[in-house]
Amino acid sequence: MNERNLKMGHEHENHQEEKEKIWREQEPIFEKIQQEGGFSNYVQSLKNLEDAFHTGHDIHCIDEGTPGGIHSAGSGILMSREEAVKAFKEAGVTGVTSHEGCGAAKLYAIEKELDPEKADEYGEQWAKELAIALNVPYEGHMTSEQMARPESFHIARVAYYDGTGKFDYSATEGLPPGFIISRKFIGETEAEKEIGIAESIAMGDHGFGDLITEENPFLIVVIGDSEASTAKLKQEIENISHNYGKRIKVDSFVAPEHKR
Repeated sequence: MNERNLKMGHEHENHQEEKEKIWREQEPIFEKIQQEGGFSNYVQSLKNLEDAFHTGHDIHCIDEGTPGGIHSAGSGILMSREEAVKAFKEAGVTGVTSHEGCGAAKLYAIEKELDPEKADEYGEQWAKELAIALNVPYEGHMTSEQMARPESFHIARVAYYDGTGKFDYSATEGLPPGFIISRKFIGETEAEKEIGIAESIAMGDHGFGDLITEENPFLIVVIGDSEASTAKLKQEIENISHNYGKRIKVDSFVAPEHKR
């Protein structure tokens, strides 16, 4: 084995050790969710659940490392310009961000037959142009050091399918980090694509991968602003064809009444 391969082997081992450490650190939350019979009961035990429903309107990626604001993969980079501008104007977006190591930007590069190594450049360019089209500020390119996750992998065991457009897991202690898809502001087809992206990241080398099992599944957590809307969105998710069998589980809860 040459020196480069040896170095890569050590880095992989170190990443795996760090993943397993973070997995263990998250375990108490997921054990309690299971003990409580799911998210709907679990969130009732959180002291400040209402704090997780904000009023920020910057557009962020769905990446769990970029909590806060409104969320779409790569700040909408996989949408057409017309779709993105229409959706985000209606959402009242007040700023646009991009971030380092964006998986959606890499997918965009591949789809457009561009250089995937330049994905960050494309993501930043998209965000700047979108900000101009929306007549709002470009709020900057978030570095890996500024993100709420390690640089080299994702720590999400959850994807939040947010029908309120206000959810921020990081604002309330006890909510696990997760991808956030702002379903309130993006169409069903786009939201389905973004759920697929979240699942593929979580199940792959850049996520927890094989640590996610039938016994410890990846959760898609639907959040609605009423029992009826939550049930409708949950049915929407359950109708999606998922690629990972029982390693995916759908759960849900309703936002606190005064935060809807």
